[in-house]
Amino acid sequence: MSKFPLLSSPIKIGSLTMKNRMMTTSMSPGHDYTDEEGKPTQRFYNYLEERAAGGTALICQTICFYPRLKSQMDHLHPLPLGFSDEHLPHLSKMAEVVHKHGGLIIGQPYAVHDWKPAPEEPEEYWGPSTKSISKLIPKAMTKEHIEKFKKDVVQCSVTLQKAGWDGVEVMAGVGGILNRFMSPATNDRTDEYGGSLENRCRLVVEVMADIKKACGEDFTMLVRWSPVDFIKGSLEMEESLQIVTILEKAGAALHNLAPGWHETSVPLTIKDVPEGHWSWVSEKIKTVATIPVATAYRNTDPYSMEDILQKKKADVIAGLRYNIADPEFAKKVMEDRPEDINRCICCCRCLDDVISQGKPLNYCGVNPRLGDELEKPLAKTEQAKKVMVIGSGPGGLSAAVTAARRGHDVTIYERGPRVGGCLVMSSIFSPTYSRLNEYYQTILKKHPEVKLQLNTTVTPELVKQIKPDAVIVANGGHPLDLDNVPGTDGKNVIKSHDFLEMLNGKPPKKPGLFNKLMWNAGSIFLKFFYTPDLARFFMAKFPWPLGKKIAIVGGGLPGCELAKEMMHHDRDLVIIEERKKIGWDVGGSDRFHITSGFKKSPRVTMEPLTKVKEITGQGIKVIHEDGSEAFHNADTVALTLGFGKNLDLYESIKGIVNEVYVVGDCTYPSRMADATKAGYQAAVKL
Repeated sequence: MSKFPLLSSPIKIGSLTMKNRMMTTSMSPGHDYTDEEGKPTQRFYNYLEERAAGGTALICQTICFYPRLKSQMDHLHPLPLGFSDEHLPHLSKMAEVVHKHGGLIIGQPYAVHDWKPAPEEPEEYWGPSTKSISKLIPKAMTKEHIEKFKKDVVQCSVTLQKAGWDGVEVMAGVGGILNRFMSPATNDRTDEYGGSLENRCRLVVEVMADIKKACGEDFTMLVRWSPVDFIKGSLEMEESLQIVTILEKAGAALHNLAPGWHETSVPLTIKDVPEGHWSWVSEKIKTVATIPVATAYRNTDPYSMEDILQKKKADVIAGLRYNIADPEFAKKVMEDRPEDINRCICCCRCLDDVISQGKPLNYCGVNPRLGDELEKPLAKTEQAKKVMVIGSGPGGLSAAVTAARRGHDVTIYERGPRVGGCLVMSSIFSPTYSRLNEYYQTILKKHPEVKLQLNTTVTPELVKQIKPDAVIVANGGHPLDLDNVPGTDGKNVIKSHDFLEMLNGKPPKKPGLFNKLMWNAGSIFLKFFYTPDLARFFMAKFPWPLGKKIAIVGGGLPGCELAKEMMHHDRDLVIIEERKKIGWDVGGSDRFHITSGFKKSPRVTMEPLTKVKEITGQGIKVIHEDGSEAFHNADTVALTLGFGKNLDLYESIKGIVNEVYVVGDCTYPSRMADATKAGYQAAVKL
């Protein structure tokens, strides 16, 4: 009996039948996926085909529905063009690579922020009026602009239909142009497009009617909209329930729901939002809807997805990150192989790069096959090599599994008692990170040809004894320390690697009899009984090794994650950072939420632009940028300064083995996605 009977079952959407209940929401992967002429590159075709072959029932793809100026392209996000017959060749090919695997493809004329009423004009921020929720003031659309806008969207829809696409999605959510017409927070027009709810929805209805007239009743039309947007003075659920009927009468075949606007300060997609949280919105909409309803955001686990469908909170699961993380997600669901799914860890690296920074979709915390890697399949090796992988963190595991898939004889050497490297500790503060470790553990169980040596410290002598053909060094970075600061070896000082060493059963050397007893006892216990939940429990309930008052030195990602966890456990915290901003290296999706939480907490003090002068048994002396000094009482001083390069082992063995690669924090301390990618790339070079 299927574990996912509803999630893997077909459903009718307009004139289309989805082969399962999983679809992607729309996003363009950006630079290098689309060229300056608005044509998809081979990388883009491969991206689409990989996901269609992976069983995704419906792929929604962003399309630009107006001409773009080449002079602006250096700072615009590239989108495939789709508004005239000259675009039919590449649009047809996009449809072809999806259709040949039984998938469906829907085009979304992208009308979120910018638009242009004439080819020679620049793209600018348009809306129903100059009423705004931010400092960015829209250009008010006249009735002539409105008619041109409708014509542009319809022309795009007709072009997509000619190219063999399966339908069109009207973008009326996330604070886009149509959404700004619908919202009283951004629409103060006094004509037939403003005022009442019916008037505010008029443009959406007219766009939908014109598409139906031009493309016919059988051309399926979805609507992406935001029933809750967390914008002051905007739509309330009472009005949104009325919008359901308005959209259905206009011909919608699916309500594709997107909570919030791009400008919303409420966290929507980060890992702190519970799995499946936003299904309460679709559940509410379903009380009046007569067509299928899709829920989106924070749907990354197949069991949660199935539960949402079973409880009739939604009919379809829409999302993007689960599909970026594992393009075969749907296939594995339909084959009842959930343990093989490489689940999204919600690090938001993909969205941070593409949406926040305008970069291409090159990095994912768990999937290295994005960007350049999409342009060539993972090829089997012509000559199998004996490969030694040192370290079982994300970089080492990625390298080992990739090398084994290519046909090499791989052994992983891990100095600790368990697989995972930095994931072992990171999972304490970010529980979703344990998913990646579980995924690799499943692979190692199912593929015993990848051998594992735990509790093994690699030395040059061991390398000489093993005689590998190639070595991949992924043993992590050196924890950074405070230089020339008195008191850094005090008994109340804890460093980043102290926790990891304790989890590995190797107690760090600390002054004081009590410290020695506790670190040794903790190391013995956790060596055999460790789980992230257990470690989190002890940190929360016991005033050791983290006391009631904690000074955190280092306001980057490690320090922020520690502070975020401890602020929920009645600890008084001060975060000290030399840079201007606390959270300077935290991803854009998380940064505002985390720092906002610190600002709101009466237990957290932030000290940016501040250096440590001295650590004492009672706390920490600091000096501010203006020269003023301060003292913070602290039971514990936690040094969370991140990592530096650690090339000692690499340097000691590169003369022993001809082929040696170094990946991850030991060569380039960065985020998990960088290590995952580097491990894959090293294995491909073997």
